Amino acid sequence: MRASRGRRAPALLALLALLLAGCSGGREYAVPEKFCGVRMPSEAVEPLLPDGEELHRSLRPLDGTATSCGMNIVDGPSVVDVTVTELDKPLTAADRRVSLKSLEHAKNVRVPGTHWAVQGDRRIHLSAPCGADWADSLSFRFSFTEGGEGAEATRHTTLRFATAFVRGEQKEEVCTAK
Repeated sequence: MRASRGRRAPALLALLALLLAGCSGGREYAVPEKFCGVRMPSEAVEPLLPDGEELHRSLRPLDGTATSCGMNIVDGPSVVDVTVTELDKPLTAADRRVSLKSLEHAKNVRVPGTHWAVQGDRRIHLSAPCGADWADSLSFRFSFTEGGEGAEATRHTTLRFATAFVRGEQKEEVCTAK
């Protein structure tokens, strides 16, 4: 009798561990189709999304030329924040150098359709042409968290997100410059 109880205890513990693993964690919300009013491909968004029950998105005008958007897990970590600023002229090489100095482990990166782009560990700064009456150029400042359980916020995935967002924002703003 005693020997069978000894064999059942590890089996019960293993079963309990499986049940608890099935009940906790995971993503309980859908991958959003839009961020900051911009249609985004799910393959650009999904890798950044941590486990959680509910995703909150915010859009707030900062002044007449800048808008800030964010995505975070309710009662959890921020996923991404971006500030888009409409400019009457492009950011300069001096602005790029400031970004290179201010971002941790910063490097110049190539993003199609931009004047320049600088990527640090958790931030991306870039300048992109627009050519609209109200904006010659757009400035983008992205901040990403390290993620959380289930998220994969790497340099590759954050750059893919930023590239898709910039392309979408240029379409949304009806930018004519290439």
